[in-house]
Amino acid sequence: MALIAAGDALPAALAPAIAGTLYLPLWPLSALGIPVFSPAESGGWASPSLLGWLCFVALWSLLWWLVVALVMRARS
Repeated sequence: MALIAAGDALPAALAPAIAGTLYLPLWPLSALGIPVFSPAESGGWASPSLLGWLCFVALWSLLWWLVVALVMRARS
């Protein structure tokens, strides 16, 4: 989330990768009809809605929890 918030200060080459971490998990949810995107302004990129941000945080929290659980299991 910090990378997304500091997007203007990062090199332009990182922008597609950072945008992918946000938009790629939300596109399948949008295809299922879940309103994860706000209405787009005149054909531009739609920003995530509140539900979209909650889904984003939940997904990445789950993934990091799984990584930590696997590392802890490997250590014991």
